[in-house]
Amino acid sequence: MNGALLIRKESGITSFGVIDALKRHLRDAHGIKSKDLPKLGHGGTLDPFATGLLIVLVGRGVKLARYFLGATKGYEGLIKFGETTVPGDPTSPITETSEVIPRSLEEIQILATKFTLQPYLQTPPMHSAKKVNGKPLYELAREGIEIEREPKLCHLYDFKINEYQAPKAQFQLKCSSGTYVRTLSQDLGRLAGSVALLETLNRTQSGVFRNTNSWSLEEIIKADQSGHKWDQLSCWVPFDELLKGYPSAEASAAEHQSLLQGKQAVLFSILKRTTNPIERSSEQSDDCVAIYNSQRLIAIARKAEEQWGLERVLT
Repeated sequence: MNGALLIRKESGITSFGVIDALKRHLRDAHGIKSKDLPKLGHGGTLDPFATGLLIVLVGRGVKLARYFLGATKGYEGLIKFGETTVPGDPTSPITETSEVIPRSLEEIQILATKFTLQPYLQTPPMHSAKKVNGKPLYELAREGIEIEREPKLCHLYDFKINEYQAPKAQFQLKCSSGTYVRTLSQDLGRLAGSVALLETLNRTQSGVFRNTNSWSLEEIIKADQSGHKWDQLSCWVPFDELLKGYPSAEASAAEHQSLLQGKQAVLFSILKRTTNPIERSSEQSDDCVAIYNSQRLIAIARKAEEQWGLERVLT
């Protein structure tokens, strides 16, 4: 099986914990040895307390992980004003409080909109999987070490406050990959002259894929126990459909053979037939084109320094 499972992650389990549970089920239920298990990877992790869409790539699908990691993400959740913690979520003790909280939904919306009007420079939290000199920041944080982090340029495409019942605001967010929503919540609190934390977080979207099409880990395991293979489930995305959110171009059989032989001269004529999808999976996907032959994903081209080249040929 080559493709991806759209999994609805529950709170309390890590993204790698979901993958481990799938591997354990395959070993226990089907007697598959560890060395014979299909490759499994993720298309962007979720914090243990967070819920929602987790894309688990399977088999050859793991080769396409980078195209999911860079995809636009959608979230919904609750921001609580007046309290915060070191990581900015409810998993740690309250470290700071404020009696000042926003007075209305309209006040919060005005502040939230400011983040969408220009690029947002965000400093990654110490409690994150981002690596510095090969070591995850959360490992340093557990040792009580805090180091200086390089701010990252993020983009918030939509940040809407749907409801406010003080001190909690319900929001919807669409943002670039790598945006830490708990840090955004703290930054919004500071902008409001208060403090804040991210109380709940649910990922609703990753590129063109939606949480509405996902299954829970328990549902997937039960279906497998009933004799349904993963590629028979509605939460399964076949390998050739994984990049359907990207601009695409159709290659002829002859052009396909040329690509397999490393002849990049045909690339220009293929890319002239590029079509844009209804909705892109990444705000940067104009620099990346998925190439198909008879609905099979055969190659990926990328533009670097204004010049197109083959990034990957899939065999």
